[in-house]
Amino acid sequence: MDGFITFLKKAVDVLIVVILIAVAASVIITYAAKTKSGSKTAQTSVFGYTPTVTLTGSMLPTIQINALSIVKCCDISEARTGDIIVYYSAERDMNIIHRAVEITGEGDSISIITKGDNNAAADSVPVTKSSFIGIAKVTFNRAAPVVEKLLREDGSGLDQGKLLIGAAAVFLAVLVAMELIKYLIILILKLFKSGHGE
Repeated sequence: MDGFITFLKKAVDVLIVVILIAVAASVIITYAAKTKSGSKTAQTSVFGYTPTVTLTGSMLPTIQINALSIVKCCDISEARTGDIIVYYSAERDMNIIHRAVEITGEGDSISIITKGDNNAAADSVPVTKSSFIGIAKVTFNRAAPVVEKLLREDGSGLDQGKLLIGAAAVFLAVLVAMELIKYLIILILKLFKSGHGE
C-alpha cells in the first residue's frame, strides 16, 4: 500500500507539472499572438497553432464578439470551401476570421473569397497565399466575457498587463487546486488504509 501511495504522489506531481506547462504555454502564445494589428510574419504559433480573438460581429452567431479561436497555421492549399479561415488584411491592418465561400486556382495562385456569416456581401479582396494564416479549428464562445475583460480600453487587442495578472491568477489557482487534490487523495488513502486494519 505504501508503494501505491508513493506512486500516486509522483503521479500527482507529474500532473501538476503538465498542467502548469500547459497554462504557461497558453499564456505565452496568447501573449505573443497578434489579435488585431500586425503582419502575418509576426504571427506566433506553438506546435503549428495560434490563438486569435474575434473583435467584430461579422461572424455572428457562429463566433461571438471577443471569442477565442484556435487556428491551425497551414498552407492555403489545405483550406476548403466552408472552412473558417484567418487571414491578414493589409487594407484594415488586422487579422480577419471569415468563412471561405469560394476557392479558385491551384498551387501558388490559389485565391479564396471570404465572407463573414453575418455580412450581407463577400469580402472585396480575395485571400492569397501571402495573406493566409490558417484554419480555425475550435472556437470558445464562452471565453468571450473573460477575453473582453482582458482587452485594452480602445478594443485594439489584449492588454498585456491585464493578461499577465490573469495568467498569474490562473497559475496560482491551478497550483493551489492541485496541492489540495494531492492532499485529499493522500488523506483518503490513509483513512482507507486505517479502516482496513493494515
